[in-house]
Amino acid sequence: EAIDYGVIKMNIDTDTQWSYWNGIKEFEAKYHDYLQGQMGNPEGKDKPNKKFYDPRAMLRSAEVSTVVRLQKCFEDLNCVQVCGLGPPGKPENVLGPRRGALPA
Repeated sequence: EAIDYGVIKMNIDTDTQWSYWNGIKEFEAKYHDYLQGQMGNPEGKDKPNKKFYDPRAMLRSAEVSTVVRLQKCFEDLNCVQVCGLGPPGKPENVLGPRRGALPA
């Protein structure tokens, strides 16, 4: 309702911190059995787990979770595909290359 009256401020710091943590927490829950050692998992005792305990995988999960939360914020604030957040449009006021001056 406040957005309909022009309120456009939203403090999302706590939400984004939680979404980042939640992504890591969900990754650990999903791959818990793969994160118990370098070797051995439900697929076999001699199977390596490197791709699961690589920190980039956990951080990617955190980033994806944060993107989902930010998308929800953008939708709540009615700012999807406005203010440069959508796909770029084709320029309409371009005259072409200029001679003897800096590029437009």
